[in-house]
Order: sequence, then structure tokens, then C-alpha cells
Amino acid sequence: MRNYISAAAFAALLSPPVLALYERNYHSTSLAIQPLNILERAASYDPNNTTLFLVCPQGEVVSQPAPTIYDSHGELVWASPNIGLCDDLNYQTYNGQGYLTMWVGSGNGATGLQTGSGTAIMLNSNYEIVQNVSAVNPGLTDLHEFHIVQPENRTALVTAFNPIPLDLTSVGGLANGWYLNSIIQEVDIATGRILFNWTSVDHIALAESYNNISVTGEGTNSSFAWDPVHINSIDKDREGNYLISARNCQTIYKLDKNGTIIWRLGGKTSDFKAQGEGDTQFHWQHHVRWREDETQISVFDDGAGVLDTTVVIDETVATGKYLELDQTTMTVSLVQRYFPTLNTGPSFAEGSIEPYGNTVIVGYGSNPWVTAHDLDSGDVLFSAVIGPNNSSLWLGGISNYRVFQTSTLEFVGHPTQPPAVAISDGDVYVSWNGATHVSSYTLLTGSTASTVTKKVTSVVKTGFETKMSMLGGDAFISVTALAANGTTLGKSAVYRTSDGSIVSR
Repeated sequence: MRNYISAAAFAALLSPPVLALYERNYHSTSLAIQPLNILERAASYDPNNTTLFLVCPQGEVVSQPAPTIYDSHGELVWASPNIGLCDDLNYQTYNGQGYLTMWVGSGNGATGLQTGSGTAIMLNSNYEIVQNVSAVNPGLTDLHEFHIVQPENRTALVTAFNPIPLDLTSVGGLANGWYLNSIIQEVDIATGRILFNWTSVDHIALAESYNNISVTGEGTNSSFAWDPVHINSIDKDREGNYLISARNCQTIYKLDKNGTIIWRLGGKTSDFKAQGEGDTQFHWQHHVRWREDETQISVFDDGAGVLDTTVVIDETVATGKYLELDQTTMTVSLVQRYFPTLNTGPSFAEGSIEPYGNTVIVGYGSNPWVTAHDLDSGDVLFSAVIGPNNSSLWLGGISNYRVFQTSTLEFVGHPTQPPAVAISDGDVYVSWNGATHVSSYTLLTGSTASTVTKKVTSVVKTGFETKMSMLGGDAFISVTALAANGTTLGKSAVYRTSDGSIVSR
């Protein structure tokens, strides 16, 4: 049953509100990071501690928005506040090589109106930007999608939004109204050439939208254009057809490679009939992908949405779903539904569901939760929250568009900057932002800056920042970072122990 409530009234129901920063600080770096707080972790989950979570926390309490990588114990691995506002941090393959990918720019797509203007970037293992990918659009590239098409891994699917004048009287709007046109494009990464361009205004009827213009008052000008479709994900099948998620139509569309709509799943005019007892419906959905040799799709079912200042609640809990599609009989059935456990409730924007082997990772968008599930049983193996456990975008707290995963087996981060060191009260603190394979640190000392070679101590790396005693140190020190096999991965600058200043690099 659909419930409508004002955003202000809904926020008042949630307590306690997040009013203060909740960040983790370090001695050796100025980073101020929202911690990944582990709520539960099965003994069988990630036994070799190789898993890395990729997120982009943002919100009013995030003082340093940054692409962020955590390990499965919640420890920071890498963050780069120099990049600024980002979304959709992922690890993807291009031309057979792995890259960190993300959207960077300005604006905020979480509220659904001003969706952000920027570009997609690709970073190598040294965290250097090596490629920019952009839609051909007055508003540049929107944050909702940057998906490299597999297995060819040479082109990318991107979203864009552009307000255009349109007669909206058929849906209760102005004759000289404004429509926020949803655009999808396939871009050749190497050349920037647009291979496919598709716009919602040419293909989706205004009446298919659940975004009630009489409730929101949208469409009065270009800055407040009516957003009836709101595309938030794109995928492509092996036949060259496209699969798109239109949140405000609560519909998944399959498009022919010539742009025509082949079928609709969900929404007001679904072409599929539900089979079995499972709940195949979804509301205000995100992150739709083909799965299982294109016989199934995965979808993050938010269960709720926000239309301007009105909260619309269709389900009491957000979940990830796997749906099986028979495109011959046009039937749909539920394969599995992935529920959160320690945290429950709908999500009001964003979210993701992505499989990695026998594990499924679910990110809850406006609720900054992360869960890992057994693919077949749906059992929760791991759950965590970014920042405080009561944080929510709609309380001025934290959101995270999607959660993706990689591992230290496939991604080897080796930053170009050396390890950072701080000296305080007779102790040395060392961190190396982005280094994924440091096993231990060795403290070296010397009476002059040019003779820092004497070993003082070696300690096992403990989390992002490692502390070691400076007892036995001389006038100058430096720290080397070692791999598990003893190989030196990097060496810090030389520091003066009297005041902690850098003497030489």
C-alpha cells in the first residue's frame, strides 16, 4: 500500500538525528574519513582478508567527500579528497586491463532533480587519471552510470540529463513547461565517439511516470524541470540490445539496438506476468543488470522514493532481488531476495546489487549500509555501515550511491607518494594511502640525514595507520614499507626526530 508523507515529517520520525561529524582521524595524514563500522561478519567470510570495498560517501556530515576503499575489517585502504565529489567508484576492465572508475563533478543526483554535471574518469594502479569519458550533452555526464561493456571492454555506457521545453498539459503541467530529458549514450572510450544515443522524450509516454507533477510542482523552468523517467542504470546484452532502469516510471525497459522499446518489466504497462509466489515487484529501483547468461536480472528495490519534498513509501524494506525472465512466455519469477538484517527500512534513492563469485554485495544508497550474502541461500555473511549506525541521507547524514568490490588479488595499489610519517610523544605513526600489499614497516635511524640505515624495529602493519616506538632512535629516522616476502615497496622521507620535520625526500 502506497503511503505519502512529507520529507520533514518523515525525518522527524527517525531518531536520533545525525548532528555532528563522525570521522576517523590519523596522526600521519590529514585525512578525515567516515569509518566502515562492521556490524556482523561470519567466520567463513573473506578468510584470506583480500576483499576491498569501493564507495563514495557523501552528505552534510562528510567534510571530505572522497572515493574511498576499505578492507573487509573496515580499515581504510585509500581515499583521495583531492578528487572531490564523486560517485559510482568501481573496478572495471578496459582493453584487458583493470582500472578504478568513477564519476566526478558537481551537483547531487540523490534527490532526483539536479542530477549532477561532470565526467567519468579512469585511474591506474598508481591512482593516476589516465582517461576521461564524457557524454555529448550540454550538461556533460550525469553521475548515474559509467558501465564498461563486457566482454569487449572498449566502450562505456553513460547517462546524461538535459532540460528541454515541452507541453506538459496532458499530465497537469504547464503548456510552456520544462521536461528533464533522460539520455543514454554508448561511447567509444579511446576516441570519445558516440556509438548510440537515445532520449526518453522520444520513446516513453508521459503517462508512464509515477512522478505526479501536481504533487511536486515541477516543470516550471529549466532549473526545476519535470523528471518523469530518471534513468539510473544501463546494461547491454550480447545481441546489442540495451537494458535500462527508469526509476520514476518504476519500469525496466529493453531497447532494441535501433532504439525502439522491445518490452517493459514493471510499471503501469508491464509486458510480463508474474509466476510463483515470490514478490517480483519493485519500486523506485536502481542498478539493473543482466545475470546468469541473460536469463535473469538483478535489481535493487528501494521500496520508496522522494518526489521533491514528498516521501512515497511502497515497501517497508529495501532489498536486492534476482528475477528470472522468460522472454518467450513473457513471465517473471523471483529467484532470490536479499534482505538486510541489523538495519531495516526502505531506501529513498540510489543502491546497488552486484555478485562476486558465490557472494552478492548489496549497497543501500541513501542508507549507508553494506551487506554481503550467500548467492544461493541469501544468508547474510557480512554487514557494515558507513559512519554512525543511525546515519541517513534524509537526516543530513551519509549516502553512498553504489557499493562495488575488488580484491588485493586483482588490484595492486601502488601510490606514487611515499609513506607518510608523524612523530608524537616518543612514537612513530606511519601510513601509506593506497598501498594494498604492505605487510610490515621497518623503522630506520641515523645520526645524520644521510646515514639513516640502522634498523630500530620492525612491526606488522596494523590497519591504515601503524604505531611503533621510537625507543633507540637517533636524530633522524625514516620508515620502509615491506611486502610479505620482505621486498621493499617504498620508503618514507627522512624526518628530524626533534620536531618531526622532513629533512629530505
